[in-house]
Amino acid sequence: MDELSYAVVAYLPGRLGRFVDHLRQRVNPAFACWQAHVTLLPPRLLRGTPEESLAKIRQTCGPLEPFEVAVDGWSTFWPVNGVVYLTLGKGSERLVQLHDALNCDGLAQQEVYPYIPHITLAQQLDETGTQKVLAEVASEWTRYDGEVSFRVESLTLVRQMPDNRWADLAPVPLGILLAPSRK
Repeated sequence: MDELSYAVVAYLPGRLGRFVDHLRQRVNPAFACWQAHVTLLPPRLLRGTPEESLAKIRQTCGPLEPFEVAVDGWSTFWPVNGVVYLTLGKGSERLVQLHDALNCDGLAQQEVYPYIPHITLAQQLDETGTQKVLAEVASEWTRYDGEVSFRVESLTLVRQMPDNRWADLAPVPLGILLAPSRK
């Protein structure tokens, strides 16, 4: 059995993704090597093969329509942990439903914390660092004048590599099993 962790993510596209990547690089460079994303399934060991897990993800995502997600602010999980993140409004309920649908079979895991959809900007901070980064994120976000929403059209199964980087294993589009609409 492979002892590396796997996760399922939805990458942020376009200008919003570039803004988040740049901001993460400034506020928490140690974790900036990971592309901006929303995590659907946090890191976990698989109870089966990656191919079996990928089949489950495809089965779950195939009949689902792509959907919009919108960033609506910033926050932290302090004092539980030193994570600073962007909060999600529109579409967050769909992310929770998708998390719940995927968290079964070989992908099942009892989450350490309740699943809250968010975009991590910084992590593993102490209290002072958390407050400093939170203030910087607030300042930067209020100056950001681009799109605050993005369309979740696909998910990606990723695997943690020994150097703590994440490798994309396969994208999984949403809605590939839907019948084409008639006009």
